Amino acid sequence: MDAPCRVRAAGARGGAGVRILDRYLLREFSLYLALGLVGFLCIFMVVDVIEKVDVFLDHHAATTLVLRYYLFRTPEVIVQVLPVALLLATFLALGQLNKFGELTAMRSTGLSLMRILAPVFVIAAGGVIVSLLLGELVVPNTNRERDRIFDVQIRRLAKELSTERADVTYLGSGGRIYYMRLYVIPEQRMHEVSVQEFNKGTLARRIDAAEATWDGRRWVFTSGFLRTFENGDERAQPFDRLSLPGIDERPENFAREGRRPDELNFFELRDYVFKLRASGARVANYLVDLHMKLAFPLIDLIVILIGAPIATRLRARSAALGFGLSVSISFAYYAFMQSGKALGHNGALPPYLAAWMGDIVFGIVGVVLMFRAQRS
Repeated sequence: MDAPCRVRAAGARGGAGVRILDRYLLREFSLYLALGLVGFLCIFMVVDVIEKVDVFLDHHAATTLVLRYYLFRTPEVIVQVLPVALLLATFLALGQLNKFGELTAMRSTGLSLMRILAPVFVIAAGGVIVSLLLGELVVPNTNRERDRIFDVQIRRLAKELSTERADVTYLGSGGRIYYMRLYVIPEQRMHEVSVQEFNKGTLARRIDAAEATWDGRRWVFTSGFLRTFENGDERAQPFDRLSLPGIDERPENFAREGRRPDELNFFELRDYVFKLRASGARVANYLVDLHMKLAFPLIDLIVILIGAPIATRLRARSAALGFGLSVSISFAYYAFMQSGKALGHNGALPPYLAAWMGDIVFGIVGVVLMFRAQRS
């Protein structure tokens, strides 16, 4: 019995037959997805090795060290190449079904295209969850370890344990911004410190002190002025020692080096945005980055909406065509999202629209294509 006949026989058996078709498509799609993911990972790593081979050779990096570096680089690469691998698996799996007439046989049993593709959409939804979890729970930590291996262990850039930090600016809670000329970490002491407190973007209070020291429970400011601002008036009170309730920042907050927004997970960046907004600072750039953390994983689902209808019409017969289409569509998607991000950063688009623009546009395209394929 040929493949179309087997498919019709499975469809004729009702619910059990449909489950057989689901398992069949799931097996085919999963195989191509695994092959695509491994293939794109290898391509990415080979290109990266070629770029860094001079560094590895010049510093006589051990093979095990290089392997550890790429082990910690892998989670970020998986998030980046998973949409391309999903799209390639869609073209190859549906191309094979078309090539042998199995997709036509499935539809002849009365199954809709959406129902046939249900296992594929389940995998794509799983890809969204995996990308989100990796991006939030794994990638920030592995990226920091990756950079440490490359800079400290491979390039041997000395990173001494810092005991002092100069010209520190720290964004605290409650709309506070700390400025200090010097922070001595072991002694938990600030020198030439200024603390500005904002209320709805307006400066409400300012502390200027020669020093501030942590006494185990709170910060004690010495030799300075406490200034309050209300209705355009300023009042200044000198003090020898001053401690105020509500200043919650602890010494370790000032000892840590600041991290870039891309090194923070969603919740850390959200808290940072709240602090910025309370201080009256501009938050548009960070809002774009914040929403991009949610918008990017949805690519895994939307590319299936785009790729499946195209695959059913093209009747792809070769892996080369599927590879070319996968790379082209994914590149266009990535370019569109990065363009939206850039427009959001420079203020040309509202942050929310800038972050979600790629998903909105390509999502609409995918829904239209799927609707037309469903009716054909």
